[in-house]
Order: sequence, then C-alpha cells, then structure tokens
Amino acid sequence: MSGIVALAAAVGGLAVSVPAAHAAELVPLSDPAQELVVDCGNAEARIQVNWGVDSVTLRYRLNDTASDGRSPVLQIAAVTGNGGTSNYVFDNGTVTYARTAGEGLGPSYGENGWNPGTIGSINHLNIKVSNGTTAEGTLCTKYANLYNWARLGLENAFEKEGAPYSDDAGTGPAYDCSGLVYASYGEVANFPGWPVRSSQAMYDWARTHTSQDRMYAQKVPYSELKVGDLIFYDTDGGTFGNITHVAFYAGNGNVFDAHELGTPVGFHADWVNSRVGAYRILGAVEWAA
Repeated sequence: MSGIVALAAAVGGLAVSVPAAHAAELVPLSDPAQELVVDCGNAEARIQVNWGVDSVTLRYRLNDTASDGRSPVLQIAAVTGNGGTSNYVFDNGTVTYARTAGEGLGPSYGENGWNPGTIGSINHLNIKVSNGTTAEGTLCTKYANLYNWARLGLENAFEKEGAPYSDDAGTGPAYDCSGLVYASYGEVANFPGWPVRSSQAMYDWARTHTSQDRMYAQKVPYSELKVGDLIFYDTDGGTFGNITHVAFYAGNGNVFDAHELGTPVGFHADWVNSRVGAYRILGAVEWAA
C-alpha cells in the first residue's frame, strides 16, 4: 500500500485548513483513461486520469454529500514502482485540499500533464479521502490506488523493439504476440500477473473481468483508443472465429507488437479489417484506514 506513509506524514496530525480559492475550474475529462469515485462517509472524491509515463493528466472533484458538520478532505500522491512518492500540491500551497462542510457538490480542478518532478515513472496514484478535518474530528478515512498498467506495459514492450518473432509461445528473448504482452506487463512493479497466456485467453479474460479490481479490463470503442490499449484480432478473416493476434495500440493508427514470423518486434500498421475488440487493462484497490 505505497503512499500511505507519505500522505499520513504530510499532515502529521495537524488540523487541516480550508484552502484559499482555487484557480479557474477545469472541465472534467470527457474520455478519461480511468475514473474512480471514493466514498467515505459524507465525503466523496471523483478522480479522473489520463496516464502518461512520467506524468498524468488529473481531474478531481470533492463533494460533501450530506450536512454533518464535517469537511471533505482530499490528498493525492504519485508513487513509483520502488515506492518513491511525490505529493500533489494544491493551489493553496499544501498537500491537503478541504472544502467547507455543507457546501455540497464541488467544482472540477486538476492539472494537465502533472509531472511530480524527479521520481520517474508513475506506477500508481494514491488517493486519501477523509470525512472531517483533524480539528472537526475525522469520522472516516479511506485510501485508494489507481494503477498505471497500460502505459507502463507498453513502455516495457518498447524496450523489446527489434527482438525476433517466435511462433513457439515466446516470452523472451523472442516473442509471439501474446508473449510480448504477457512479458511486458509482468515487468511492471505491483502488477498481479496475467492469469492467462494466449491471445484468445486474454480476450476471453478481458470480456469477463470488467468490474473494478486490482486488475480488470474496460472495453474501449475504436474511436476512443488510447496509447497502451490492447487490440484483439481474428487474422484468419473470421474463418474459424478465433482470436489469433493481440497488439498494443501505439497511436496514430499504429500498433506495437510481435507481428509475424520473420518480422521483428516493433511498430506496424493496424490490421483494421481484422479487429475483433479493444480493451484497456486497469487496476484499482480501495481500503479503509
């Protein structure tokens, strides 16, 4: 549960003051890569992200869902795979954002391309939501982690560019299509591991694991593909109705994959006419203090 210590230490038991006015309200992301609502008593935080590797586009909205005399409080930290942590600094210059009790639904704030400095690749965001400041008395505290699986998986795949293709279930140093996905995700810190291995099994798993969990999948319309999403194909043209290929979406109509025998791992044109479906691999976990 990386990030808990940093967030807890940031306030160190001190009373949390309501911040000065934020900068201008931002429009919520219309097509976020990931979205999470953290409920803690009458405090509710809505978090949206678009993942990069060393940065993240972030939107947050802090709501007071009922009048109980307690202010909703939010803290956010970026965490690396080895536990390095950088706290998000809100517009009031502190790592804590609180709204006045009874204010109801809050506006949307955030930052485009938040880069927390020198901590390196962002493995996950750690979110802390409390119902009540220390001075008011805290009735509830809840944490959540949002994991950056898709972008980091693709980043690991990029490191294998030029590796040979293998049609013998290769997971390195030569790869078949699903072997590249399997190996690249497996190198991401804190990733729980693919429970399946072949492209067909990955597709079947994704279709049946769409509920929020430490690892889950979200079906993605082709018009909303983001870098790192997985595209599944039937390259036999529907003759057998099987999933025969999987690739990382790499943007601009290209994919990154172990393409076919005789072709090294790398960037290739998307087999648009053979697409069967696209999924985004996500991760989230919530727990109470």
